[in-house]
Amino acid sequence: MELASKQTWSKQKLILLSAVVLLAILFPHIAPYTALASEILIFALFAMAFDLTLGYAGMLSFGHAAFFGLGAYSTGIILKNVYPSVPLGLLCGVIASSLAGLIIGFLSIRRRGIYFTMVTLAFAQLFYFIAFKWTGLTGGDDGLQGVPRPSLGPLNLQNQIVFYYFLLVSVMICAIILIRVVNSPFGKTLQAQRENRNRAMSIGYDVDKYKLIAFVLSAFFSGLAGGFYTLLLNFVPLGSLHWTNSGEVVMMTITGGMGTLFGPVLGAVGVILLRDIISNFTESWSFIMGLLFMAAVLGFRSGLIGILQKRLKLNI
Repeated sequence: MELASKQTWSKQKLILLSAVVLLAILFPHIAPYTALASEILIFALFAMAFDLTLGYAGMLSFGHAAFFGLGAYSTGIILKNVYPSVPLGLLCGVIASSLAGLIIGFLSIRRRGIYFTMVTLAFAQLFYFIAFKWTGLTGGDDGLQGVPRPSLGPLNLQNQIVFYYFLLVSVMICAIILIRVVNSPFGKTLQAQRENRNRAMSIGYDVDKYKLIAFVLSAFFSGLAGGFYTLLLNFVPLGSLHWTNSGEVVMMTITGGMGTLFGPVLGAVGVILLRDIISNFTESWSFIMGLLFMAAVLGFRSGLIGILQKRLKLNI
């Protein structure tokens, strides 16, 4: 009986995975425009990275815009002012965001609850005001403009379709790594300390060390998403460092379903598509998005992924 159940789940998993990959391949051809499909992929990666902190480690950070923005600015500065190489730009972006994650995490993870959230928010706003004032390097309020998108070997990334599939492969590789992380003993330990910190400490786990590692990993992938965002836009908006960017990824993760990785991807798709559609009809789209977010939190505690699990009887 147990063997049959496992076989059924394996078939369900294979069918679901195949459907998701097929949809991702076709998505730029059915989305309103290709750049929107690319933006969804970027924020899906950002939401998965954030879910490692919130959904698995149990830390509500409002400072992840700092990592996203640092990755974006570092990538843009390298591409524009140093050397137009995509790998070099992205590498510098993830190094900058990871170092920031290490410093901010080291100073904040010993705080818990709202205190942790406010410390991360304060650091994010610090980076925002540095970028706002350092106009010679960042462009200030106008953002960093004129960032090139060079080719990557034979790949002409100027072509939006080619760029989308480059992003798709990159995000899928990142998703595989994150899935491996959360299903490893490290990931199980993160979940254990999230559920009962004192019990995890009593059996010998260094809880703060595990949380710091998770925070740095999350910053790494957030910075990578920021670097991709720079390549997509060919400039870095100052808003990439603003706290509202952190709020948006929180909304994506909670709406989609925390602690699942796949849920935040659904949340990113839903939030960005809705934002694009609603903003075409009204300038008050942020107010409507806020109402929809409150309705989702109050009505669907387990997020969009919970609805799918109940309707399709899946164990995602």
